[in-house]
Formats: sequence, C-alpha cells, structure tokens
Amino acid sequence: MSRADDWVVRPERFVRYLREVEGLSASDVRLPPRGIMVFGSEDFRMFCRILRARVLRWNKWFGFGKIGRTNAVVLRTTIGAPAAVLNLEEAIALGLRSVVAFGACGSLRKDLPIGSIVLPTRAYSEEGTSAHYGGGRWSEPDSTLARALRVACRQANLPVREGATWTTDAPYRESREKVRSLARRGVVSVEMEASALWQVARVRGVKVASLFVVSDELDGAEWNAGFRDSRYLAAKRSAATAVVDALRRPGR
Repeated sequence: MSRADDWVVRPERFVRYLREVEGLSASDVRLPPRGIMVFGSEDFRMFCRILRARVLRWNKWFGFGKIGRTNAVVLRTTIGAPAAVLNLEEAIALGLRSVVAFGACGSLRKDLPIGSIVLPTRAYSEEGTSAHYGGGRWSEPDSTLARALRVACRQANLPVREGATWTTDAPYRESREKVRSLARRGVVSVEMEASALWQVARVRGVKVASLFVVSDELDGAEWNAGFRDSRYLAAKRSAATAVVDALRRPGR
C-alpha cells in the first residue's frame, strides 16, 4: 500500500468540499459517534421510526435520532462493497466511530431458512474493495461490538446463527459448486459488503460489526427468494430492536 500521505482524494477533503458547495457549518455535518448502516429505503425508514430520527436537509439518507439519551445516526447506502465503503469513509470523516451494518443475506445451508438471524464472525472476501485497504482473503468484525450484538439477541430471546459469511461482488455468479464448497468450510451466508466494511474499520480505527436476516436460500436446486416473506419481515423488526440495544450499551 502507498504511504498514508500519498492518497490524492481523501474523505476529509470531500467533507470540506461538501461544506463549501452546500454552505454548511462544521456542526451541520457533524455525526454522532454511534450509528446504524442500512442498504435499503425500507430499513432506513424503520430505524428512523425506532430512533425517532429527523432526516437531514442536506442528505435525505441521514437520520439523526437517539438511542436512550445518546445521539445516534442511521445512514442508508446502496448495496455493494464500493458504495458501502464510500459512505462509511465519509461518515467516519464526519465523526462516526461505532456502527452496526444491518441487512439481508442469502443462506448457504438447509438448516438456515428464510427469516433466520445471522451474526457473522468472519468474512471470506471475493469483493474488490478490501484489497485497496490491505485486506486479505479473510476479515473479522469488531469483537466488542459483535459481542454486544450477541448479548442483545440473547436477551431478546432471538435465536442467532453464528458463522462465516461470503462477501461477493457478483451475485449472478454464485455457483452451486461454490455454495457447497463454502458451506463445508463453515460459511453460512452470502452478502455484498461485510468484508470490505470491516477492513476499512480496521484501517481507520473504528468499530464495525454486522447483523443479517436471511432473505433468500441458495442451498436447493433453485434459488428461493423471500424478500416479501412474512418470516423475513418479522425477523427484521425483531433484529432491529437488538441492533439498537447493542448500541445502547456503554463502550460501544
């Protein structure tokens, strides 16, 4: 990797540019240290309701609210490692220090049906972003934040499956052979962002962990989608409560 002072475009410089073109003060763009990252508008609205958040006038995908008495932010990015990392880098430059990434995943195992909650403990990277941050094939979430998620799910009586996740850029190139091979190695889910987010967190010295809800199944003869399945929608609501509770704990 290049020297730390060799990067041409930096998130801090983009934040200054944003302030200049939008006429914003430093306080206008300052984020609280705790936050939740989501990947869809429905999840964004769900967490805004839970946090009683107000949407910022200069960014409709930032919602400022509270977890207990602590300020928190929910931010939405589009799916995929490059977009998620871009938004995370800018959020870190704005003050974010501890974030739970919450979203959907595909299941690689028959015993992990739609609506299951997954707490990923490491990620097998097949996305192209992590390598730019010095990442290898495997990465891990922040252990403290992952432990807080585990405890919050347990206290809410939510069954959680722990295991590795497969992060890929190419959802239309997930072969049956690859699914079976990774499942034999302890990989239980597939998604598009985790390994890159965790690697950026390591480089930037912040905390990021993830929590998923199974939205589709890849273990059968055909892909089984359940994005409107009542099990998936109900599990998302339950898991969202655990995410908020995990961030409520001191030290997160």
